[in-house]
Amino acid sequence: MKLWKELMLNGSVKLFMSNKILDRYIADISREGFKIYTFDCSKWTPKNYHHDLAAVLGFPGYYGENLDAFNDYLSDMVEEETDFVLVFKNYEFFAKQNSEAAFHLLNIIQINSWQFLIEGVKLLSFVQSNDAAMNFPKLGAMSADWNNDEWLDESRGL
Repeated sequence: MKLWKELMLNGSVKLFMSNKILDRYIADISREGFKIYTFDCSKWTPKNYHHDLAAVLGFPGYYGENLDAFNDYLSDMVEEETDFVLVFKNYEFFAKQNSEAAFHLLNIIQINSWQFLIEGVKLLSFVQSNDAAMNFPKLGAMSADWNNDEWLDESRGL
């Protein structure tokens, strides 16, 4: 089974703690033809994260810098017909500052991911956190699960 299929069985948002494991998954999914977009969330604040999203994803200058605009422009990326992964490193920094926005951002990605599949485009998100206990409510009615290598609490030192 291809990695993307295995990862999407229970939702398109996967959590990681280990950067080494994350890097392995990025390398593996890249070999399946996925384009990778990476964000360092340790530098995000409630006021600047949209600027980084827009810059990395190539949103137009008139991007509205709110979650509704993020949803609109992300959904437009299906037209590129390129499978891609949004990689968020150090997400716990952003989640601690703005837990509501951190949840909604991932929720938007999950919902768009399932909609993209209808068009034959695959969207995944890898969310790295140094907080082994980080979790979110269900995303798009799906949970954000830990990757297979860190799924057990003891593999994350808990």
